Amino acid sequence: MATQNWQKDYQCDIEPSSDPNNSLVKQLNLIGNNRSVLEFGCATGYFSRMLSEKGCSIVGVEINSDAAKHAEKYCSKVIIADLDFTPLNEILSEQTFDVAIFGDVLEHLRNPWQILKHVKNHLNPGGFVVASIPNIAHGAVRLSLLQGQFNYQKYGVLDNTHIRFFTKTTIDEMFEKSGYFIDALERTKIPIFSGLDLLPPFDQGTVSPDLIKQLELDEESDTLQFVVRAYPESEKDRYVSLLNRYNELEDKCNELIKIISNNDEKNLEQSRWWHLKKLFSR
Repeated sequence: MATQNWQKDYQCDIEPSSDPNNSLVKQLNLIGNNRSVLEFGCATGYFSRMLSEKGCSIVGVEINSDAAKHAEKYCSKVIIADLDFTPLNEILSEQTFDVAIFGDVLEHLRNPWQILKHVKNHLNPGGFVVASIPNIAHGAVRLSLLQGQFNYQKYGVLDNTHIRFFTKTTIDEMFEKSGYFIDALERTKIPIFSGLDLLPPFDQGTVSPDLIKQLELDEESDTLQFVVRAYPESEKDRYVSLLNRYNELEDKCNELIKIISNNDEKNLEQSRWWHLKKLFSR
C-alpha cells in the first residue's frame, strides 16, 4: 500500500467543502453521517478529520508509522500494516464497519481484487465500500503515450507508487469479480489542457487538431478520478441486478424495433408516393 495518499496530501491545505469537483467531497456525500468507518490509507488523518466532523467513528489502516501518529488525533485507532502482506482478518479480527473507504488506495495494491473480497467479511449488514480511483484513460495520458511518453510523477494519475491502472471498464470488472455491485459512480474532472501537475505533460503543438476533437468526444477524456459506492452482492442481488439489466435491454430493444418500424413505414410511404408521382408524370 502506498506510503502516502496523493489526493489527500496534495489537497491538505485546501478546504474542499464547497467544491463539487473534489473527490473528498464526493466520498463524504456517499458515506453519509454517523457511520462506523474503516479507512484504508488514512495517511495523516486529513480525511479522517472530515469524517469525524460528520459524526463518524474511524479506524484507520496506514503503512507509514509517522503519518499514522498524526491520524491518531482523528481516529479511535490506527493500525499500521501493509495490505499486500498482512491478511485483513489478522489486523481486524472480527471487527465490522458500516463503510470501508479506499480513497486512492486500490491502485497501490498488488491484488486489490482480493482485498475487496476479504473486506466484505468486515462490513455490517447493509454496509458498503466507497473508493476513488484515478482514470488512466484521461486524455492527457493518451496524448502523452502517443508521443512515446509514460513518465511517473510525484502526484496524480501517474503517481510513482501506482502499480495498478484502471479505466471505467476495468473498475466495473474489478468490483463485479470481487462480488460487488456499483450503485453510484461519480467523476472528478480536469480538462486535457489544464497544465496541472496531476497530469503528464505533452507537446500540444505536435497533436493534430482533428485528433484532439475526436478525443474530446470521449466522455472520459477529462475524467481524473472515478468515485464509486459498491455493495456486496448476494446471489439474490445478482439475480435482481441481471433481471433489471435484462428489462433495460428489452426496453431499449423494443424502442429500436419501434423506431425501425416507423422508419420502414415512412420509407414505404415515400416509395409509394414516388411510384405514384412517376406514374402520373408519364
